[in-house]
Amino acid sequence: MASKVPFVKQQINWLSLFPILITLGALCLFFYQFDQKFFWLIALFVYYMLRLLCKFLFFPNAIFEGVKRIKQEQFEQAIPFFEETISYYTKNRWIDTFRFFLLLSSAKSSIMESCLCNLAYCYLQTGDIQKAKEIYQNVLFEYPENINAKSMLNTINLISANVSL
Repeated sequence: MASKVPFVKQQINWLSLFPILITLGALCLFFYQFDQKFFWLIALFVYYMLRLLCKFLFFPNAIFEGVKRIKQEQFEQAIPFFEETISYYTKNRWIDTFRFFLLLSSAKSSIMESCLCNLAYCYLQTGDIQKAKEIYQNVLFEYPENINAKSMLNTINLISANVSL
């Protein structure tokens, strides 16, 4: 039943591309003053460096370790990393709220939402169906439009109904 890729796939929030394009545009305008030929290349490089800096400042390393463990099918080992990330963003909700600007992220779902779904997925893969169901229900309570949580809860309920027959 184990999957070789993380369950939660990021969708793009197209409106969040505007801050990214505005940032790139501002950088292009700034560097055009100094070099009219390669200003766009310099702007792209600076944008990339800004993005790395923001990732370093506002993204805990635990999230990358958790995703790495899922890819390696080490679901039990991934759980503490996602719990640590959830704890970080619970204390620092403002980072997740302003991720479009701080992380220059165009992801539709919040970081917390993705981490909770990944955590539930890990519990599901380790056989703790009740804990996974509880987390998916919490995800739907906070993020009612989350398709991943809806589909996984439906699947869990369907399997549970078939097992009890």
